[in-house]
Amino acid sequence: MTAATEFDTEPSSWIDTLQELDPKSFLKGFFAQSTRPDGRLFSMCRPTTMTRGILQLHTVGSSLVRLGNTQVLCGVTLQIGAPSAIPNQGDVVVTAPLSQEELQRILTDMIDLSCLGIVEAQAAWRLQVTLQVLQDDGNVWDASFLAAIAALQDTRLPATQRNAKAGTMEIIENNNSNDEGTPLTFHYTPIPLTVGIYYNAENDKTHLLADPTPQEEHLLQGHMTMVVSDDDQIVHVQHASKVGLGRDQLAVCAHMAYGRGKEIRTLLKDE
Repeated sequence: MTAATEFDTEPSSWIDTLQELDPKSFLKGFFAQSTRPDGRLFSMCRPTTMTRGILQLHTVGSSLVRLGNTQVLCGVTLQIGAPSAIPNQGDVVVTAPLSQEELQRILTDMIDLSCLGIVEAQAAWRLQVTLQVLQDDGNVWDASFLAAIAALQDTRLPATQRNAKAGTMEIIENNNSNDEGTPLTFHYTPIPLTVGIYYNAENDKTHLLADPTPQEEHLLQGHMTMVVSDDDQIVHVQHASKVGLGRDQLAVCAHMAYGRGKEIRTLLKDE
């Protein structure tokens, strides 16, 4: 006589099985109830932590950002070179796994580039912002953006002196731990929010999901990213979608972005 097979009746096991067999129906069932598999409402982001100064060697600023299970590390290094087109300004160069030029443009607008000048028309700082995705669990763009912001806020510019023999500028080695260097100057602090766009053709409804997970991203018809400044000005918008958004839906995205901006700025002050 063969013993009866014991089936795993744990609810989590059945949920995982359903998600694997029919992920689309699995997610649609949650969306119909205005909620998501991880328990969030449509407007909620995952828990976010920001740790500055995590790299003590070979950087002048660094951070580690966790957005849910997504983790991004950022380090800022320096080079001395010729000024940009404006004699007393330096520049910013970003190395990132995605949307590199877009992020570089936003960060360049954010920083007062005159604070990077060393000797007018002769020498200036170049900020090299390098981002590394340690774990991708969705919405890497927002996590990378926040990591860059936190690392730049952590950045300190060292003192310099002219080497008369070499005719170049060089960094003054400082062993005084109390002298942390000069912080960067910012015009404003931009904060991003990416919203996933899901259209249900069965009931002709469009759902807007803040900070989508990888499972949700596979089901989405597009996304909207809004970047807001300290005074709730929208300074950047990126929209890629097969579904158009009306005025009311754009207002919902903006409202969520304003809320996210306040949340992250509080986090940056408390960190």
